[in-house]
Amino acid sequence: MEKSVQKFGTFGGVFVPNVLTILGVILFLRSGWVVGNAGLVGALLMLCIANAVTFISALSLSAIATNTKAQGGGAYFLISRSLGWEFGGAIGLPLYLAQAISVAFYVVGFTESVQYLFPDLDARVFSLVTLGAITVVAWTGASVAVKTQYIILATLVVSLLSFFVGFQISDGWEPNMEAEYESGQSFWTVFAIFFPAVTGIMSGVSMSGDLKDPTKSIPRGTLWAVAVTFVVYAAQLVWLSLGASRGELIGNALVMKTISVAPPLIMAGLWAATLSSALASLVAAPRTMQALAKDRVIPRFLSKGKGASNEPRLALILSAGVALICVWVGDLNLIAPLISMFFLATYGAVNLVAALESWTSNPTYRPTFKVHWLVSLVGAIACFGIMLLLNVLATIVAVALIVAAYTILARRSYRTAWGDMRSGFWFAVARMGLLKLYSSRQHQRNWRPAILILMSNLKENSQLLRFGRYLEANKGVLFLSHIILGDWKTSAERQKALTRQMDDRIRFEKMSAFSKVVIAKDFEQGVTSLLQGSGLGNLQPNTLMIEWGSGWLRDHDFPHTVHQALEMETNLIVYSKAKETDSHLYSVIDVWWSARANGSMMITLAHLLQSNSAWQDARIRILRIIRDEDGRAAAEAGMSELLKDSRIEVEPVIVVTRDPPLEAIARESARSAVTFVGVSVRTLEEEAGPLSSYAPVVDSIQGHLFLTKNWHDLEL
Repeated sequence: MEKSVQKFGTFGGVFVPNVLTILGVILFLRSGWVVGNAGLVGALLMLCIANAVTFISALSLSAIATNTKAQGGGAYFLISRSLGWEFGGAIGLPLYLAQAISVAFYVVGFTESVQYLFPDLDARVFSLVTLGAITVVAWTGASVAVKTQYIILATLVVSLLSFFVGFQISDGWEPNMEAEYESGQSFWTVFAIFFPAVTGIMSGVSMSGDLKDPTKSIPRGTLWAVAVTFVVYAAQLVWLSLGASRGELIGNALVMKTISVAPPLIMAGLWAATLSSALASLVAAPRTMQALAKDRVIPRFLSKGKGASNEPRLALILSAGVALICVWVGDLNLIAPLISMFFLATYGAVNLVAALESWTSNPTYRPTFKVHWLVSLVGAIACFGIMLLLNVLATIVAVALIVAAYTILARRSYRTAWGDMRSGFWFAVARMGLLKLYSSRQHQRNWRPAILILMSNLKENSQLLRFGRYLEANKGVLFLSHIILGDWKTSAERQKALTRQMDDRIRFEKMSAFSKVVIAKDFEQGVTSLLQGSGLGNLQPNTLMIEWGSGWLRDHDFPHTVHQALEMETNLIVYSKAKETDSHLYSVIDVWWSARANGSMMITLAHLLQSNSAWQDARIRILRIIRDEDGRAAAEAGMSELLKDSRIEVEPVIVVTRDPPLEAIARESARSAVTFVGVSVRTLEEEAGPLSSYAPVVDSIQGHLFLTKNWHDLEL
């Protein structure tokens, strides 16, 4: 029978793991070297910068943790449940690597300290044996690891007391106030090696699944750990700068031992700190991997656990394998900057999540620990800024890896079972944008296509939809719409089904579009409802697009509906699909100019069409009909002025003919790929049927045809 799961409190589950990870290798083996290079002022500045980043990150972490019921996986869990599965996975992988590599960092530090006593020691063999011993302890479970930490904490406290009690001011302390960097070192290279000293705040949160009350323990334990360790580091840096010469600080990695009242206790504290940090990291890393596997970021079989506490044994073996590879490198100064990059990226993500959660003000975001979004944003900027200062190339590589991971995960399109804050973020952005748009001055110069595509059948209207997207050209928005003639009771289910089909099509083809299906008693009511009910604020449909041959065009209410649409300041486009493939037509876009009211809109639409890659090689012609040669000069002058205003590369064509205009259009544009023709209100009122006089043109033109009516003039 399996034992019940043991849960830990604030002190044992968060505070102690954090403190033991923070007070580790850097404290005992690199703090003196940092002071020797940067001087006391520079070292304290590094500590303040590093701790400021850590403190803000701890605040952000606390805010997120008190809003979400934290489970296993620590920071990964919190990020993924806020920014989504893809972003969480992209950050979770670097976090896992940082934790796994940290194991090697502490093991190598422990080995380096032992070498001072036994210079002939085989460092690699000893490190591998140490790693094996720590793995065995971690294998027994988090409970044993936590209990071991209390003994290590007591040893560490006694060790630090022996250092502070043994303090005496050295004769050569004065130069230690100012920086004097060794060859090849600078403030930021030294900072990169020092920064892992403060990266232990993730150790506690990584145990989130093993805590009695994560929302209470994570903020308290993390912030207390940051505060206590800051005081310890600040005092240590001052003691070192006053108690040893610069030569001793740089040349003697164990300078603390020479200052201590009981030197053996320094070794005991060093070993306790390095081994406990390695153990804490080796307990945390598998839990992060387990959480990643549960969410299928990595293969799911890696999430397998053992016992009532679901100990991640398989993940532990793999984490030890990662640590083993890094142990083989065996150089603290190479491993430390790598850890700094990974942890900075993680801290930056945590701060970004907290900032966005707070800024978007989702009603469900109600953390008991509140942090202003601006504080978290400053923390995020600081993290990414420091990454660039430390190593530009490494930052680019780290960001590239995160982006690559995000892209791969996003393409897998795994639908999560939890809600993240992205919808809240986009709601906040949309809300702000719509309010700004609503209060802004509307002008035709700022016109953008907001096309309401009236579809009678989603499959049959595929060409209509295709050209609607061409005309929108990623500069506006589409409203895919359908009218169900009937009553609400009998048509409600069909409305839901059609809406789902349209939404699936929008997602699959990644359209800049919204769907809208309305139930109406007649066509006129349906169109009016669509034009009034689609959009929000000033983001309303400004163009109605319908396909030639559609049953809607034959509706007896169509002419009146068009009048209604024009009165609602809506443009009209009637599209007729090509009768031949585009490859068999001339690569020309014809715009038939008869009046500025329609012409300016058609030129704009032609330009939008040409901005698509499929039509970028097509040339635009503007054609104008005159009755005799005597009017050519005046027509050419007018066209020249028009082309100047349009700022679009077009070819002017004057067509001299006494034939009826529609016959001339049908003849000249018969083989053009696309033709734009303006229509008048009169032709929409014909008793024989709306647009019936354009039927010969539609029959004659083999390419795509757009019959347009603009409600008023657009500025070119």
